[in-house]
Amino acid sequence: MNDTAFERHSRQLLFAWVALLALMLASLASAYVPLGPGNAFASLGIAILKSAIVVGLFMRLARAPTIVRIAAATSLATWLLLIALSGVDEATRPHAPAAVQPARQTPAASGAEAR
Repeated sequence: MNDTAFERHSRQLLFAWVALLALMLASLASAYVPLGPGNAFASLGIAILKSAIVVGLFMRLARAPTIVRIAAATSLATWLLLIALSGVDEATRPHAPAAVQPARQTPAASGAEAR
């Protein structure tokens, strides 16, 4: 690696470090800001940006061999399929409340009066 390539890679790593720190602080801030359902979307967007930085810079997936890109795409597709199947299960499952059982223990049997 020559000096210019080393300097370019060092700048990319510094940019990634600063960006990941900023996204971490944004994630922390979004936890304390009451946005309702917007918190989930903000957190998801921040997570996607963090993942894109890691995949693009550290994994170098854009310059990887074809078989590595196929493996990454297959794992992503499998993960998305599992999420979709979990969503279908949650959407079609009946949400009946659990039956409440009355207490069986009487105050006399609790041991407080046995002394």
